[in-house]
Amino acid sequence: MINNIAKDIYMIKVPLPENPLKNLNSYLIKGKTRNLLIDTGFNTQICYDALSDGIKEIGVDMNSTDIFLTHLHTDHAGLCARIASPNSKIYMSRIDSQHIKTFFNINYFDNLETIFYALGFSKEEFANNIKNSPIVKYAPPIETEYTEIEDGYMIDLGNRVIKAVLTPGHTPGHMCLYIENEKLLFSGDHVIFDITPNITKWRGFQNSLGQYMNSLNIIKNMPVELTFSSHRNPMGNCSERIDELFSHHKKRIAEAYNIVMQYPGLSPYDVASKMTWSIKAKDWKAFPVVQKWFATGEASAHLDYLEDEGKIKPTNINGEIKYWPI
Repeated sequence: MINNIAKDIYMIKVPLPENPLKNLNSYLIKGKTRNLLIDTGFNTQICYDALSDGIKEIGVDMNSTDIFLTHLHTDHAGLCARIASPNSKIYMSRIDSQHIKTFFNINYFDNLETIFYALGFSKEEFANNIKNSPIVKYAPPIETEYTEIEDGYMIDLGNRVIKAVLTPGHTPGHMCLYIENEKLLFSGDHVIFDITPNITKWRGFQNSLGQYMNSLNIIKNMPVELTFSSHRNPMGNCSERIDELFSHHKKRIAEAYNIVMQYPGLSPYDVASKMTWSIKAKDWKAFPVVQKWFATGEASAHLDYLEDEGKIKPTNINGEIKYWPI
C-alpha cells in the first residue's frame, strides 16, 4: 500500500510478519536526477513483494534510485542489497556500517555470549535468542557494500537537497534525514509517535540513553513542520513528542533507580524483570526470549545512565554484572 504524503514523496507500508512493530514505513522521494528510497524491511519474500510492488506503483526504476538506511536494524536494512540495482548506492552512517559488519559476522554470537551471561541470561535463553533473533534470520548479505557517510552529508536529488543528521542512541550511528527549506524530517526510529524507541546497551558505545537524549535535543532545536517516522502512525508534532519521550525516560530512570535501592545486587536481567512493560504477557517468565533481550538491554541502558550520573555502581561477580546504590 502506498500513500502520496507530500510533493514527490511516497510512503510504502512494508509488513513485518510476526513482529510487534507490524509494519515499516518506507519512504520514496522522487528526484530530478536520482530518486531516494529510505529503509527497506526484512530480507524476506513478503517484504520484498510489498516494497517492489510499491516502487512499481509509484513508477520509478531502481536503476535511478539510491537507498538510505537510517540505521542497521534488519527491519530497516535487511532487504537493501536485494532491492538495489547495480547502479544504486546504499547510504549508511559510517558508524552503523562498521557495526553491521560486526553484527553479521559469522562469529558475532560467539563474541556476544559472554555479554548475555554478564547481563543475567541463562545458557538456554541465549541459545533460544540466537535461534529466533532477526539479526540471524533477516539480515542483508555479509558482502553488501555501503556508502559510508558522516553527519551533515548532503544528498542531491536534482530538485531537493537532503541533509543526513547523526542522531546516536537507538543505534550508535542512527541518522535522520532533513530537508531544510521545506522543514521536513524523516526521523527513522529516533522519534516515533505512538511507541517508544528501544534504547539498549551497545558494545563500545558509552551511555546510549544519555546520547539518545542529547540527540533528541538536536532535533528539537531544528525547525520541523512535518515528521515522517518509520513505524505505526507516521506523522505527529515532533517537538511535543520529544517532550513526551524525555518525560518517559525520566520516569524509567527513576524506576530503575528505585529498584536498585530496594533490591541491591541485582543483575540487569533481574532489574528488567521488576520494571513495568506494556507487552501482553502474564509475567516475566512468559515474556518471549527476544522481548526479554530487548527489555534487559533497555534496563541496562538506564542503569548505565544512572552509573554515569554517579548514583549507582556495578560490580562483576563471577562474570555477572550486579548493581548497587552509592
